[in-house]
Amino acid sequence: MKPPVMNSISSHRPALLAVIAIGASLPLLALAQDSSKLTSLTVEQARALMAKKPAIVYSIDGGFANFDALTALTPEVAEVLVKHEGALSFNGLTELSPETAAVLAKHAPSKGFGSADLRLNGLKTLSPKAAEALAAHPGKVLLYSLENLDSIPLAQKLARQWGELRLGVRELSPSIAAELAKHRGTDADTTRPGVIFRRQDGAASVLRIDNIAALTPEAAEALAAHEGVLVLNDVSSLSPAVAASLAKRVGNSQAVRANGSSVTAKRTGTLVLNGLESISTEAAAALSAFTGELVLKGLTELPPDTAAALAKHAGRLHLTGLTKLSPETHATLQTHKNVLLPRPPTSTVK
Repeated sequence: MKPPVMNSISSHRPALLAVIAIGASLPLLALAQDSSKLTSLTVEQARALMAKKPAIVYSIDGGFANFDALTALTPEVAEVLVKHEGALSFNGLTELSPETAAVLAKHAPSKGFGSADLRLNGLKTLSPKAAEALAAHPGKVLLYSLENLDSIPLAQKLARQWGELRLGVRELSPSIAAELAKHRGTDADTTRPGVIFRRQDGAASVLRIDNIAALTPEAAEALAAHEGVLVLNDVSSLSPAVAASLAKRVGNSQAVRANGSSVTAKRTGTLVLNGLESISTEAAAALSAFTGELVLKGLTELPPDTAAALAKHAGRLHLTGLTKLSPETHATLQTHKNVLLPRPPTSTVK
C-alpha cells in the first residue's frame, strides 16, 4: 500500500526546501557576475562582485568596471567598490550625495597618462558639498553631462587632470572659466619621465566645453588665458565684445622641438567655433586678431565684407563648411595666406 501523498512530501520537505533555496539563489549569483545589468546593488552583491570580476566596458576613455545600470549608490556599497583596482563607470547615476562622493574620492587613480578613473557622465548637477568631496579624488573624473559647475575646488581639480578635459556646462562664470583655463592636461606625463608632448601639435591642453550657447565678455576674457586647443562648438552667437576677448588668446606658449636640442617654432594654439552658422562683420574683424588656428566649419556663406575681415587673420583659417561662395568672396578669401576651403571647390554664386 502506497503512503499518502502528503506524507511523501512531508518526508522530503527539508531536501525540497534546500533545492528551492538553491534555485532562488542562482539568479542572484548569476546577476552578481554581470555588474552591467544591476539596477541596484547590496553590500553582499558588491562583495561577491569584488571576489570575482565585474563586467568591463571599453570606450575611447579606457576600460571601466561597468555599473552603468545602477540608479543609486549608497556610501556602504561604494566603500566596497572603490577597492576595485581599475576604473569604475557609474553613468546611470543622476544624483550623488556628498557622503557617496567622499567615498568615491578614495578610489585609487590609474598610473596611465590620461586614463580615466571614475566615469559619472549621467550627472547633470552636483551639490556644492558633493562637488567639494569629489574634488578630493586624485585621478581623472569624467563629467561630460555636468550642466552646472559652480564649485571652485572641483574646477581646480578638473584643471589638474591629465588628458583632454571635456565638460557639458551650460553657463560659465568668469571665476570658473579662469580655473579651467589653467588646464595643461596634454602637456607633460608626470608618470613617465621624458615623455613631454602627447599631441603632434604640441598643444599643452585640449579644453572642450559643450552646451554653452553664448559667452559673456568676462568669461571669454578668462578663457583667453588658456593655452592649447579650446573647443566651444555649441556657441551659436558671437558678439564683437566676446570675439575680441577670445582673440586675446596667446595659444600654446611652449616651444615645439623638431629634434632633441633645437627649438624651431612656437605653437599659437587653436580656437574651434564650429557652432557658428553666421558671424557679423564686426565680430569677424575682432576675431581676426587671434594669431592662432581658427576653425569655423559651421559657416556656410560669407558676405564679401565679412570675408575681407576674416582674410586679415594671420593664422590658419578653416572654412571648409562653406556651401555658397560669390566670386568676390572667393577672391577675397584667396588673399588669406593659409585658408582651407571646401574640396572639391564649392560652386560659386554668380
